[in-house]
Amino acid sequence: MKVLQSKGVRILGAAMLCMAASSLFNASMAACEHKVGAVLSLTGAYGAHGVPISRAAQLGVEQVNEARAALGVGCELVYDVRDSNTQASVAVDAARKLIDLEGVTALVGPISSGITAPLLSSVTVEKDVVVVATASTSSTFTNMGKRGETKGLFFRTLSSDSLQAVAAAMMAYEAGFRKPAIIYFNNDWGKNNQAGFIDAFKALGGEIGNSVPFNPDQPSYRSEITKTLEGDPDSLYMLSNTQDGVKHFRDWIRFDGPQNFIMPQGMNDSAFVDTVGADLLKNAWFISPGTPANSSLEKMESDFQVRWDATPKGPGRNSGYDAGVLIGLAMVTADMRGLDTSGSTLAKIIREITGPDGEEHYGGVDGLKAAIKAIKAGKNIWYVGATGPIDFDPYGDVATPFVMMKIKDGDYVDVGGISLEEVSEVKAKVRAMNN
Repeated sequence: MKVLQSKGVRILGAAMLCMAASSLFNASMAACEHKVGAVLSLTGAYGAHGVPISRAAQLGVEQVNEARAALGVGCELVYDVRDSNTQASVAVDAARKLIDLEGVTALVGPISSGITAPLLSSVTVEKDVVVVATASTSSTFTNMGKRGETKGLFFRTLSSDSLQAVAAAMMAYEAGFRKPAIIYFNNDWGKNNQAGFIDAFKALGGEIGNSVPFNPDQPSYRSEITKTLEGDPDSLYMLSNTQDGVKHFRDWIRFDGPQNFIMPQGMNDSAFVDTVGADLLKNAWFISPGTPANSSLEKMESDFQVRWDATPKGPGRNSGYDAGVLIGLAMVTADMRGLDTSGSTLAKIIREITGPDGEEHYGGVDGLKAAIKAIKAGKNIWYVGATGPIDFDPYGDVATPFVMMKIKDGDYVDVGGISLEEVSEVKAKVRAMNN
């Protein structure tokens, strides 16, 4: 039987079909979402570092998302952070939940090397999840990469201890120090860093006072500081976190230690300066990976201040930002190419967008728009991040030059740089000394 419809009925039916199609399209778009996971120390020994690092990573993801949305490409990017409480077991459990329950295929990685190692060996490599660590600098991961244990799924946006320790020793020697004592965190990072510093400083012609380990969260470090002062050192290399570093610093001053300090990247925190007082840090020297006058860093710091109403100066903020950007850019690139967003796919893309043979592109929403346009056009790009130009080696390590800083008028001021070539020269002296 044939059913006749009036013109009005046909128009109404067509409109309803259009509305249904539109609803299906919107539902499809709403479902088009990628989660960028993060497992970071929001509490615990590294909580003071982890919160701003997480905010920087979130800023990176948000800016990639804003850039891709403006261009009408890719899926919505959502940042999902879980607290490790600076404990390996908690971090592993949090990562499993993100991966198994939320479908996460990429993680902004932990701050502590002691957490990153079990995360890789217990969860992420097996699950084909890429990890871009923000501040896990132990040489352990280089060795894991060489043995094939990371399967190319691990990257870090901060230079390894083997480079940072040498740069810190060079800075200390240039500052005129000749016999520094060392207090170091009794973990992988502290042990590797102090060992590398000692070798490099001796190769430069200096000597080392006492090198004393500490365990975190102690009410007092009087015993450890007393040991560092034995033998009349002329300065103190503080391989601390900011929470315990305040206590170390005050005890050193209380027991009349010379007011000469060498600070690793982990102590570059405006909150530390405000707490102990800039007047006591007149001859404190701070090392930081990166390059002077970096436009991506300046933009990141400005945007961070606006987004969070907080200081952008501090350890790991620039490397956290770059980790978020790299994962976000890799996901958008995969979408534009019609690829999946598995860890192995994202790892391959991360290498593509950080090669020195590409066209340089920078951070910030406008810079990331330009980067996405270039990728869409089939061009090779080189992401020059807040940490500087990023070029990963086969094991996921990044090599960057270093900036030396001092405190002037309560703020960090660049006072010089150390190139990778200069670091390599000192490393050669260390090898010659040890052979």
